[in-house]
Amino acid sequence: MKQSVFIIALWALPFLAFAATTAAAQNLVFTGVVAPMQNVYLAGGSVTVASPSPADLLVAGGSVVTSDSVGGDMAVLGGSIAIRGATKGDLRALGGKVSLEAPVAGDLGVIGLSIIDSGAHAKDILVAGGTVQLKSGSRGSVRAYGNDIYLSGTFDGNVRAIAFNKLVLAPNTVIHGALQYEASEAATIPSSVKVDRGVTYTGASFLPTSREAEAFTLAGIGIFFLVRILGALIVAGLLAGLFPIFSNNAVSQVLQKPTRHVLLLTLLGFGSLVATPVLIALLSITFVGLGIALVLASAYTLLLFVSFAYSGIIVGATFAHVFMKRDIISWRDAIFGMLVLMIIGVVPTFGHFAVALLVCLSSGVIVSLFYNFAFHHTLKDIV
Repeated sequence: MKQSVFIIALWALPFLAFAATTAAAQNLVFTGVVAPMQNVYLAGGSVTVASPSPADLLVAGGSVVTSDSVGGDMAVLGGSIAIRGATKGDLRALGGKVSLEAPVAGDLGVIGLSIIDSGAHAKDILVAGGTVQLKSGSRGSVRAYGNDIYLSGTFDGNVRAIAFNKLVLAPNTVIHGALQYEASEAATIPSSVKVDRGVTYTGASFLPTSREAEAFTLAGIGIFFLVRILGALIVAGLLAGLFPIFSNNAVSQVLQKPTRHVLLLTLLGFGSLVATPVLIALLSITFVGLGIALVLASAYTLLLFVSFAYSGIIVGATFAHVFMKRDIISWRDAIFGMLVLMIIGVVPTFGHFAVALLVCLSSGVIVSLFYNFAFHHTLKDIV
């Protein structure tokens, strides 16, 4: 009991600073009643928001669907995102496939591999992706970056599009500002298209301007962040699925031991992570020790990598143990736990501290298990 309380408190630490409604589960359907002016923070493998949010809404998950209104701003992170409820503020989304089917009263910013806007009709729009389809027009200016860009509807401001392949304008499209676009070839503009302030076409440029470079940098950072999350989820799932015995032994060191044992493992991990670089530096002084230092540095890098992955596995196992009363971890639990860990890491200070603490704990668990395997061939603890 003490163990469960300790780990739940550790996980919840970054969120205690917020006066908000929070919920997390592997398959989450949120239908709760939210107090006025209270933000909502949701996370899970699959998240469905089926009740209105009076203030801001933050959602992260593998699959995210919102079907009710949001009174403030909305931020969404996910693999597949479908927005089916109106947003009264700004909307920001980062995902693989993003579908926008409801009005957005404020500005719209989206990064994704596939972006389809069929109903947002937002104010100012900034989108970057592989395939970009803006079918509902806009109430302000538009900046679109993508491989293929499709425009349809009525746009009240200027439209700036950079298509690495081609730009397509649907018949009867209306642009009340100017259309400026870059593409590998000039777009075929139907006679029914109206552009009040003219069309300017520039061939594909290999030397972007400073503003374009800034936009590409931001898009690259967003894509890197998305790929980093997906990579971490895959690694955690593979470790739990390919090494179930080791993973369950590691988890049992946390969930089935007293709090004192867990604290000692955390200290062991902290000591290992801090002392090893010092030892590597000392060995590197001599020519004989240089080879050992290189091997030790490789092992240390691997330990950091595996410790971070098992931090997510431990978080997922804790959820399975506390909420599902299940002690055997699956790859799904590992993926969900890693997603929660990545979300925690986004929170400044508190999140970084919690992630560092979990990495120290998982590092101590791994060092303890390998020590016993190498010298005792049993699971007898060294702490």
